[in-house]
Amino acid sequence: MSLSIHQDNYCMKAWQINSYGGPDVFKFVTIPDPSPKEGHILIEIKAFGINRSELYTRQGHSGDAVTLPRVLGIECVGIVRDNGGTDLKIGQKVGAAMGHMDRLYDGGYAEMALIPRSNVYPMETELEWATLGALPEMYLTAWGVIKEAIDLPRNSSLLIRGGSSSVGLACASIAKEMGCTVLATTRKQEKVPILKAAGVDHVIIDDGQIAPQVKAILPGGVAGVVELVGIEKTIMDCLRCTAPKGTVGMVGFLGDTWDYKFFPWMPSTVKLTLYSSETLHAEYATPVLQKVVDHVAAGRYNSNIHQVFPFSELPRAHEMMESNQAAGKLVVVTEN
Repeated sequence: MSLSIHQDNYCMKAWQINSYGGPDVFKFVTIPDPSPKEGHILIEIKAFGINRSELYTRQGHSGDAVTLPRVLGIECVGIVRDNGGTDLKIGQKVGAAMGHMDRLYDGGYAEMALIPRSNVYPMETELEWATLGALPEMYLTAWGVIKEAIDLPRNSSLLIRGGSSSVGLACASIAKEMGCTVLATTRKQEKVPILKAAGVDHVIIDDGQIAPQVKAILPGGVAGVVELVGIEKTIMDCLRCTAPKGTVGMVGFLGDTWDYKFFPWMPSTVKLTLYSSETLHAEYATPVLQKVVDHVAAGRYNSNIHQVFPFSELPRAHEMMESNQAAGKLVVVTEN
């Protein structure tokens, strides 16, 4: 697809949906620039990651939380063009993630976005924009589930259910830097080398019942589990993989379901919790994202990028995500 991408003083290009369905519902439109607003940051977007929550919204699964037309995108990175009277500086590099992006207001699939200061995180870095675009949602989610929800001890063990996802790979980087033994699952044999390259110690081919394989590696069970599939069968199986007083942290819905009508009968003393990046705010996320950026620059964390797309090919990135071809993060650069 060949598209002209041009921004004047008043208008910007954006990918907008006016109805729900497949990737073909995206319309490449020219709309007015967001108007500066007190307490909000006007960001000139340089890159953004693609996330499954955006796929679910595009398919129509977000219900009343989204009104149309809407510019999707729950994250972006770029430069401050108006600081809304806040502490941020014009020209400063920032990332933004979550809050109510792409729900109550337009998100990152655009050349500009207006985001509340509470969900904008300043960064000091020389990393290229494509790399930065992969990091905010992926690593802030991975950090949150490991450090906040599970509270994984250093030098312990972690199982990642859905390991070849972008968040799964980010979890592997964080856990390995903590000195942990890392187990991760994939349903596809061809993704084993990707997990090994990410530092995973034991790769398990997921047939739906992996507890015996986990217990064969660590008879006492793992200290923590990042559960990214999110269906009843895998959640119950993950609980059986976990050591007494260990924790299963649910995050993500790779299994394409999020309607839980069951109450899991958990093994004694094993804990089940949930981490949602909807709780992200600047006070917490700013130092975490800076640490992530610094670790990626130093080679301690992987950027986990599967492919980078030009802005004009955003629908193709959604097609790749929907077909589960990617192992890692899909990133779009705006060419601004």
